[in-house]
Amino acid sequence: MSRLTLLPQKIAVLALVLVTLQSSYAMQAPQATQDSKVGFAVVHTGQAGLTPEGALVSGGSWFNLRHLAQNAVLIRHPKGDVMIDAGLGSKIDEQFANNSFVMRQLFAYEELNPAINQFEQAAYKAENVTKIIPTHLHWDHASGLVDFPLAQVWVQKAEFEEARGGHAPAHLQSQLDSKDIQWNFIELGNIAFNGYQKSLDVYGDGSIVMVDLKGHSAGQVGIFLTVSSGKQYFFVGDTTWTIKGVQDNAPRSDLLKWLVNINWDDEKNSQKISQLHEIYNTQEDIVIVPAHDETLMGSLPVFPEFGY
Repeated sequence: MSRLTLLPQKIAVLALVLVTLQSSYAMQAPQATQDSKVGFAVVHTGQAGLTPEGALVSGGSWFNLRHLAQNAVLIRHPKGDVMIDAGLGSKIDEQFANNSFVMRQLFAYEELNPAINQFEQAAYKAENVTKIIPTHLHWDHASGLVDFPLAQVWVQKAEFEEARGGHAPAHLQSQLDSKDIQWNFIELGNIAFNGYQKSLDVYGDGSIVMVDLKGHSAGQVGIFLTVSSGKQYFFVGDTTWTIKGVQDNAPRSDLLKWLVNINWDDEKNSQKISQLHEIYNTQEDIVIVPAHDETLMGSLPVFPEFGY
């Protein structure tokens, strides 16, 4: 048999070898999956009753009725998932009963749907949450902490001490007493980040960075989140309840201040609002997210869908 006759057979064998090698490499090559990305989803755990915007923020419309959201935010991260706030938890009814009758009416919640229940329904493993970062420890942010006994709860010592010395309606001691909560006291370092003098980079990769927002509470923090697409969000807790407060550089209404003392330090909180107002006007690529603004939250990815 001539070499010319054998040539087609050799080509066929070589092609088969190449196909096999390509298939083997494809199986072994690392694939870009959601597990290697940073993304987030808003977890709606409840909402407040209808309230005129004018009662929530100075200069707000008294004809614009709002349903303030009570949420957690779930961040997916390859080094361990993180929650910002815990929202209303599975034990909120018994926790909330410690309020006076008047405060139970003023701060009444509805459409309760704890994060832990939503995770179970979506087959998301709660143990994937390795850290919870409460922006602060007021009742509607701390209620769900007891539902995640395996997660570290990252707070500044000043925030914890204010909460432990606090009382209803802002702080509910039954939410903080559980031995299942793994308190992890953190300190913000003297490393400036985007205009804030102190910060803490949670994973050292710039994706989740905590900054000092004390004013509404003694140790409130804000969290800058940068997802895999490069889009950046700034979760600002209760510095202001609505984005209108940021846009107008406006505090909460005088009526609300008269009804109940909301802030730990009004002057410091006003300074933080002014700083947010500056970011809003000069850094349009950053989405500022007040914790309770239901309209703004509605434009973000909602669990079980994630935005990357």
